[in-house]
Amino acid sequence: MQSAVHSITTLFVDTPVCGLLKIVWCVMLVLCLDCLRNVFKSAGASSDPSMANAQMFEAFAAKEGALVLALNLASMMAIQALHITTGRCAKLELDRDVISRQAKQAGEFAKTLMAEGKEVKKTPETKMPEESKTEQEGELRKRTD
Repeated sequence: MQSAVHSITTLFVDTPVCGLLKIVWCVMLVLCLDCLRNVFKSAGASSDPSMANAQMFEAFAAKEGALVLALNLASMMAIQALHITTGRCAKLELDRDVISRQAKQAGEFAKTLMAEGKEVKKTPETKMPEESKTEQEGELRKRTD
């Protein structure tokens, strides 16, 4: 699930699409601020009831637009945060797996060392080579004696 989410958010964050989305985010911010301006704009006193209804409709449309654009702005920031969080989580899981493998290997190594320590093996003594006398050496000694 994490890898699927991370691959989807990578499309929006780590590709050239990110530059386009930053421009779209700025446009949405400007439109949201314009909608907020229209919401807080004071309505002039109008004697015509149809004009009052139109102004009220414009105010409600501006509120709705501001809410929708603010939601889009927040969701774009949430995608960025989700991408960063899933990346860090994947890195932490990889680190955890590596450390657990290292701990298992160290445990097995310690077990083999302990097993070798229990079995006391005598090292075999090396035999000294005996001098080999050749017949010629023996003859020379016999002559000199």
